[in-house]
Amino acid sequence: MRALAKLTAKNQLTLPKRVVDALDHPTHFRVQVHEGVLLLWPGRLVTQDQQAKAAGIPPEVLREAERLVRERAEQAQLTKE
Repeated sequence: MRALAKLTAKNQLTLPKRVVDALDHPTHFRVQVHEGVLLLWPGRLVTQDQQAKAAGIPPEVLREAERLVRERAEQAQLTKE
């Protein structure tokens, strides 16, 4: 399928309806530029619980790890100031 997309003055890309229909109406796209070519493919948002399940760990372990990383990053930032 070939189609023309429009770039607005605010750098927003408008995709033709038939393209979005053919992709089953994704709400997000992964974007990459490779050798001067813009590549788009449907992306899906994944919840933290889905990430934990895919990794085979309890969701609360992932949440605690994220909290610790955030806390240490804040501490590191404070020591720089």
